[in-house]
Amino acid sequence: MENNDILIQKAGSDDLKEILALQKLAFQTEAEAHGNYDIQPLKQTYESICEDFDTYTFLKATVNNRIIGSVKSKMNDGIVWIGKLIVSPNFRRKGLGKQLLKEVEKLYPDAIRFQLFTAASSNHNIRLYESVGYKLIGEFTDDEQAGLILVEMAKEKNGNQNILA
Repeated sequence: MENNDILIQKAGSDDLKEILALQKLAFQTEAEAHGNYDIQPLKQTYESICEDFDTYTFLKATVNNRIIGSVKSKMNDGIVWIGKLIVSPNFRRKGLGKQLLKEVEKLYPDAIRFQLFTAASSNHNIRLYESVGYKLIGEFTDDEQAGLILVEMAKEKNGNQNILA
């Protein structure tokens, strides 16, 4: 598969069932790696993702009209919050996660900073985010997800590192 076969565009509400199914598939490997299947991405309902759609912009990556990746984002006071970056297990390690992150950045030309969270033990996720300029800025436990430890990562727009210093 070549990258030009992948189409990345805004998702519509009619894509949410397929995105949710892909999310549950994609997060199975995370749950397995952490020995914790009580994580929010696996428990999210269709109603909940529809609520997210009202406040977040969803992007989808497709090949032959099949969704193989997605990410959601929204901007508040110049800070873009990125969530649920997912890639189909069959399309991992081909640069799709990086492509989705780049497309999110293009959506917000006036952003000051981009922020996201991932599990502290998700070394492959952390390496991905670091490879595109994100830095670790905090760590905390998530009481709603059975004591899961999360890290917060951020990337300053245009190399401005004031907030991360």
